[in-house]
Amino acid sequence: MIGNVPTLTLTVSILSATVVCFKRFQLEIPNGDKVPNPCNKNELWTAVGHTTIEGGGRRNPFGQVFQNQKTWGGMLCDSDSDGDGMTNGAELGDPDCDWVKGRTPKRTENITHPGICEPMDSERCKEKNSWLRCPEDPNAFCPELSKPDVKSLDLKLDKTRVPATSTTWMCQILPWPEEGDFHVIGSKPLVDNADVTHHMIVFGCGSTVSQRPGPYQCNMVPDRECQDILLTWTMGSKGECLHKEEGFRMGSKGYTHVALQVHWNNINQRSTYVDGSGIEVFYTNKLRKYDSVIMVVGQKYLELPPNAPVVTVNSSCPAFCTENMFQKPIFITRAVNHMHTLGKKQQVALYRDGGFVRNITNDEVYDYNSPFFYRFDKPIEVRPGDEIRTTCTYSTVGINRTIFYGVSIKDEMCYSFLTYFPHQRSYTQFCTTFKDTQVCKRYLPRLQGVYDDCSWRAFIHEKDMTAVEMTKRVVTECGKTESCSASCSDALDVMSKHPCMHGEIHGYVSEKWPMMKQVRAYRKMCMNPPDVSNPSSAGAKAEDSKSGSAHLSNNYLAVISAVMLFLRSIVV
Repeated sequence: MIGNVPTLTLTVSILSATVVCFKRFQLEIPNGDKVPNPCNKNELWTAVGHTTIEGGGRRNPFGQVFQNQKTWGGMLCDSDSDGDGMTNGAELGDPDCDWVKGRTPKRTENITHPGICEPMDSERCKEKNSWLRCPEDPNAFCPELSKPDVKSLDLKLDKTRVPATSTTWMCQILPWPEEGDFHVIGSKPLVDNADVTHHMIVFGCGSTVSQRPGPYQCNMVPDRECQDILLTWTMGSKGECLHKEEGFRMGSKGYTHVALQVHWNNINQRSTYVDGSGIEVFYTNKLRKYDSVIMVVGQKYLELPPNAPVVTVNSSCPAFCTENMFQKPIFITRAVNHMHTLGKKQQVALYRDGGFVRNITNDEVYDYNSPFFYRFDKPIEVRPGDEIRTTCTYSTVGINRTIFYGVSIKDEMCYSFLTYFPHQRSYTQFCTTFKDTQVCKRYLPRLQGVYDDCSWRAFIHEKDMTAVEMTKRVVTECGKTESCSASCSDALDVMSKHPCMHGEIHGYVSEKWPMMKQVRAYRKMCMNPPDVSNPSSAGAKAEDSKSGSAHLSNNYLAVISAVMLFLRSIVV
């Protein structure tokens, strides 16, 4: 260690001397400390006479002249070192070559580099700048990220072992570390393990969110308090760049915590992977005009038949929802579609008063691994009362099983993420459907959990006493016979008239209510009576019905007992 100290000291000394030399040489020419980097106008070319910004090594055409005449004036000022048609003096703000060291030049703005021919993309300059190698600007997709007032922050998972399963969603809740009022204006990915990291999402969390220790496995929404989507990244994206008038509000007047969600695809189900991926967020205290957020549209119930060339799924965010979610018009600035590997096409369209207005997205060819990101410099206006329709198209050719909605790469999705301003402090940013059931309507606060006269929470959790009594009667009447009896059919008919058993909400209830499977079985029993016109068939079907009904009755003895026990517990 001791032997390294002199080397370190020497290195620091050389670097310090270089900085001093730059400053000394800068003072010998007008505006020497204001010469921009033609490769990146947001930064300066510190070593004006060298082929690299940091100096040392070869000199550029201006540096070669400066080496021979280190005093300003004469040939150093009159020459056109880079051959772009402007003298060195004109480029440095002293066109008359009368600047005196220590004084302010005639012009201190619109300074250009005297050693680099511009415009660089002209045929003449391409030849003269053959020595120049502009590094690829990592912020080229979003120049705003390079502004001096913009800071960056890394939001990353703690290093975590990746489970040996094909799909895992891992989340971590993180505090916003800086006091103040800020707008997040963009992001870039920090991919630690490219073998498994497929996409990432940053959610804004409410003030009452509970801090959890480290990463944890999660579902599509990381926490009840973390509902608002702020930033997304998926394979093929360099990052996000928000519209010039918007930002995600963070700090004292915005979100104080965020939830980072990382989606892992461990296709080979290896147990040796670890990952600490995340997102670098860029933020500023120079607040923009509007706060923004991301809303989600699409269908949450999918049932795609096997070996089907074309399967189309639809969803609507109807007028009822936009009227209740938004108090005033919103303006969409970005959009991206999301399906999995069976997705072929996806479209999101805007309708007003029943008439087509325009497409928001239109992926005629969808690629899961390379999604297209839509940006609207002129934002798309969506008014309260408008409708947003989503259409997803799939092909299941070669797939020999039914495909359902799910988080795994082997399942499917149908979503679109729409960034908009101004942020409406709505009760939800999800305008999705489950079959025909509207999420916005299910959770509308003023309806208090009642959807078209159906108290869906109470029904699903068997706290609707009218439904409990109906269920008790169905199980009692249908479970005690070997075939459909009149009393069983009547009990089913009464049950079907319950508000939760028809209309839009029935699609959701039918999938979530634990008793629905049994009720469907009884309905099937009553809809398929024996065929008495064919004695042999009738006998066979009667035998099948007898064994099937006996099996059904045996299975539902437990159901009857459970319902009775539940009823007794309520009475007590």
